[in-house]
Amino acid sequence: METSNLNSLEGPKVERWLLQEAVAIKRPLIISYIFTTISGVLVVLQSWFLALACHNVIIEKTSLLSILPMVWKLLLITVARSILTYFSEKHSATAAAFLKIDLRNRLYQKIVTSGFSGRNADTASLVEVMTTGVDSLETYFTRFLPSLVTAAILPLVIIFFAIPAEWRASLVLLFSAPFIPLFMILIGKGTERLNRKMWGRLSILSSAFTDLLKGLPDLRMLSSVKRAATSLSLLSEEYRTATMAVLRIAFLSAFTLEFFSTVGTAVVAVIVGFRLLSGNLSLVDGLFILLIAPEFYLPLRVLGLTYHSRMHGIAAAERIIPLLRHVDHPRSNRTFAAPPVGELLIAYDCVTYSYPGGRGGVHELSFKLIPGEITALCGQSGSGKTTTASLLIALAEPSSGSITANGADINTIDPDLWRSRIAFLPQKPFFFSGTVKDNLTIGLSDVTEDRISRSLESACAQEFVRSLPSGLDTIIGEQGAGLSGGELRRLALARLFLRNPSLVILDEPTAGLDSQNESLVCTSLRKLAQGRTVLMISHREDTVKLADRVMIMADGRLLSGGEQLNG
Repeated sequence: METSNLNSLEGPKVERWLLQEAVAIKRPLIISYIFTTISGVLVVLQSWFLALACHNVIIEKTSLLSILPMVWKLLLITVARSILTYFSEKHSATAAAFLKIDLRNRLYQKIVTSGFSGRNADTASLVEVMTTGVDSLETYFTRFLPSLVTAAILPLVIIFFAIPAEWRASLVLLFSAPFIPLFMILIGKGTERLNRKMWGRLSILSSAFTDLLKGLPDLRMLSSVKRAATSLSLLSEEYRTATMAVLRIAFLSAFTLEFFSTVGTAVVAVIVGFRLLSGNLSLVDGLFILLIAPEFYLPLRVLGLTYHSRMHGIAAAERIIPLLRHVDHPRSNRTFAAPPVGELLIAYDCVTYSYPGGRGGVHELSFKLIPGEITALCGQSGSGKTTTASLLIALAEPSSGSITANGADINTIDPDLWRSRIAFLPQKPFFFSGTVKDNLTIGLSDVTEDRISRSLESACAQEFVRSLPSGLDTIIGEQGAGLSGGELRRLALARLFLRNPSLVILDEPTAGLDSQNESLVCTSLRKLAQGRTVLMISHREDTVKLADRVMIMADGRLLSGGEQLNG
């Protein structure tokens, strides 16, 4: 994403996009707003009953026992408000969760189909957008929008009931109210620039951290680790300073908003006091006005306090929108062919690839990956296993030699269509906070329950998923928190079965598993290999036993090439 693209987005256009996204989740949002509005109306009723009870006890000298029914009504209203607030927040949280899942799916599809190169800066920026960026939209939909609706409706409802009781105090409320949103907007204009600066610093810090990790071996060789760490520390300090600047204004704005609401309430109290002393106002009406005055300002104060959530949402959306609207740059004038259909026979023919500067890479690799077989690629770290797999995914082109699929050079095949035939299972599969079903179907649409069931059965995961508290609807934490390593590995395999790829690349699929889970994963891998081409990256002897063929690499060269172990 280019910086110029980000800067060209105007605030109103970004907010228009956010409101368009809200249309997709309008049903739970509307229900949430209705519950919030009803709760606000109950505040007026609660204040009236409380004022009436005090009036009866103080002025009418009514016994406490006689106002007991009114006390029960007050308790009932309090309970009702608590229930309404709970369901309001639940529906808004549900809406935000659905939106985040949908956005991540769309971003994932865009990344897959955009010819993403995997450069360090791109990686850091995309990770930031997919995680922090999408999460930052939640407060916009769960805090700011509900507060905006409440601030637009509830003060008018309170004024409607307050005017008949005491119109002078009502006018004070009515004329003082606009100052709060006015100052909120003025303060918000100042924080908008600071929010953009904070997000820019976060993006720079993410890219710098990724570069540091990637280049750590070279930095150690050049004895430059401390210098790089110092540079990263300075960037971290700049991000901290930018964040504190935003928080400083947020705290100052809270003080300003409290000042106007406090002054308005004090003026109302003075008017009510003088009217009570002159005998022109009953105690019940006076107490009612005093009780609802703070409630009148409360929605406006909450809106002001959540205005920074709007700023966060806009700043995050400015980074998400360009990615969703990104138009892929034409790779070249070459005409790409469609990938071959059916099973894939992969052949490396004298493949050589070197990284810039001649560092690392692979040299003169020649071997075949047979459909229906599991081929293990073994070697120590840095031997060239990852580079070999990257060339197969078409993330880079060989310097010499060729990689063919059923006789067709993969570099003549449309990269997007080619990658859609491939699935990769890392040693630590990615899982996000959400339901088991959402984690299985991410990036897919129109997945039937029958397909999910068959995939779980093929991955030996059906039994343990059924035993979960809510089955497929059970919520797991980030990185699969709540499930064991073996269960997560089998869910990842089920995800592969759902995608039904022709070529599968596995990275240490049984590492860290106990004997029972390892046996189940091995059974699943055997099913996965049926009719598919499987390349398994490993250096563990136990995992190699699962393979039909094994290849050993060292220093970017093949020491042994595809001896058949089974059959």
